[in-house]
Amino acid sequence: MYGIRHLHLRNPGSWSPFEELERLQASLERGGVALGGASAGPAIDVWNEGDGLRLRALVPGVKPEDLEITVEGDALTIRGTTAVAGPQSGDRWLLRERASAKFARTLQLPFAVEADAVKARVANGVLEMELPRSAAEKPRRIPIQTT
Repeated sequence: MYGIRHLHLRNPGSWSPFEELERLQASLERGGVALGGASAGPAIDVWNEGDGLRLRALVPGVKPEDLEITVEGDALTIRGTTAVAGPQSGDRWLLRERASAKFARTLQLPFAVEADAVKARVANGVLEMELPRSAAEKPRRIPIQTT
């Protein structure tokens, strides 16, 4: 099962440190940062650019084929798997701080995006995305008729 962390960009003023502490406490009570050995997901930056959004997420060590990105309306989900190779047979661990893990991160975007026009690329451990605003979400000028 994926550990999913939701971030609401529509109303960032609604963030509550108390709710965040309750979420953290519940997570720790389950035995870790998230269920099933999954991490909360990559660090993400999102900003407005033109009529749409740009996103940058840190995904070091994640191959493009190990990433899954889905868009549904104004919800964007990034899932992935990090794989860490172990020692060769006959060798043993002396120190192990990295582990294979699954992650998932869902963002509530400030508006619906045009899923067919979303562009994503990974280079040097950074996922970059262009998320154009859906045509239905773009502001339209309404003509006023005179009688």
